[in-house]
Amino acid sequence: MTAVFVPVLVLVLAGAAAAADGAAAFAAVEFEVLGDGASAGWRGALADAAPRWQRDGSRPVPDEFGTGRSVREAATDEPGGPTHFGRKLKAGALSAVLPGAGQYYNGDRGRAFAMAGIEAGIWTAYFVFDAQGDDRMESAQQWAGIYAGTEGEHGDSYWQAVGQYEDSDAYNDSRYREARAEQVPVSSLIGPEDAWQWVNTDRRYGYAELRAKGNSAYDRRDFMILFAVVNRAVSVFDAVTGAGRGGDLAHARVMGLDVALQLQPALSDPGARCVVSRGF
Repeated sequence: MTAVFVPVLVLVLAGAAAAADGAAAFAAVEFEVLGDGASAGWRGALADAAPRWQRDGSRPVPDEFGTGRSVREAATDEPGGPTHFGRKLKAGALSAVLPGAGQYYNGDRGRAFAMAGIEAGIWTAYFVFDAQGDDRMESAQQWAGIYAGTEGEHGDSYWQAVGQYEDSDAYNDSRYREARAEQVPVSSLIGPEDAWQWVNTDRRYGYAELRAKGNSAYDRRDFMILFAVVNRAVSVFDAVTGAGRGGDLAHARVMGLDVALQLQPALSDPGARCVVSRGF
C-alpha cells in the first residue's frame, strides 16, 4: 500500500510545484493522478462549460494558461488588443479586393453574403445608370436631328451649344462678342456643315430636358462609386475586427482522435497548445 501511495504523493507534489510555473503542467499531473475524470473535467472547462470547482468547493480550477478564462475566451482579447495579426491582415486584404471575402475567410458566411450582395447591387446600379445616361443622350441627339437639323458625330461642347442657342448663327455671334470683349482671336466657330436651327423654342427646351435627365443619370452613376468605396471600407473594418474571435486555429480528426491547435495571443502571457481528445 505504501509503495503505491508514495508515487502518487510524488506526483501530487510535483503538480503543486509545476502550478507555480504554469497551469499546463498542473493539468498533466492531475491527469496522471485522477485519470479520465480529470481530463473530462478539463475538457468541459475548455469548451466554455461552467467552471469545474475544487473538491472542497473553494474556487474554480484555473485553465492551463492561468487566466481564469477558457481558451475560447482567451482567444478573444479586449477591443483594440493585438489578436491574430496575420489573420486580421489577410481578412482585411481580402475584403479590400472583394467585400465579403474577408468575412467568408473568417467563417461568417452570413455577413460575407450580405457584403457581397451589397457590392453586386452597387455595381448593377452603376451600369444601369450608365446605360440610362447613354440612352437619354442618344435620344437628345436624335431629337436635335429631327427638330434642329443636326448631323454627324460631335463632342459634348457642341451638343451643349445646340441646347443653349436657337441656331448656329446665334452661337457664332456670341463667340465674336466674347472675342472682342477679351481682345483675342475668335475660335470654335460652327461651319455650314455643322449648322443647326430649331423649329421653335419648345423643341429646344425638350432637347435640354433630355440632356438634363441624361446628366442626372450620369451623376447617380458616379455616386455609386462613392457607395462602393464606403462598402469596401465597412467590409474591411468588419473583417479585421471579426478575425480571430475565438475558435480553433486548426482542427482535424486523426485516427479517431480530435486534434485542435489553439492559441492565446495575449501580450502579457502568450501561449499555444495542441489538444488531443476522444469522445466516448
